[in-house]
Amino acid sequence: MATEKKYTDEMDALKADVQKLRADIAALVGAFGDDASAKGQEAREAAARRLREARAKSEAGLKQIEGSIEQNPLTALAIALGLGFLVGALLNRR
Repeated sequence: MATEKKYTDEMDALKADVQKLRADIAALVGAFGDDASAKGQEAREAAARRLREARAKSEAGLKQIEGSIEQNPLTALAIALGLGFLVGALLNRR
């Protein structure tokens, strides 16, 4: 009888340990999920910031090019014709 009581106590202790382990694992997974979610949010914000910066730079570059074309239309036309001729020559080589 004493042996059965000992095994019952050990089984109860083991069950309690397993429950505690489950709770610890759940807490760990929850913390990891929160951390991953926070890092994902940071990555999205960084990507959005870089996109805004790239758009601003491209718009500034486009305005600069438009200003150059307006100031020197003949030079811009000559460059466009030269590039068109070069691209056409490269495409005809194939």
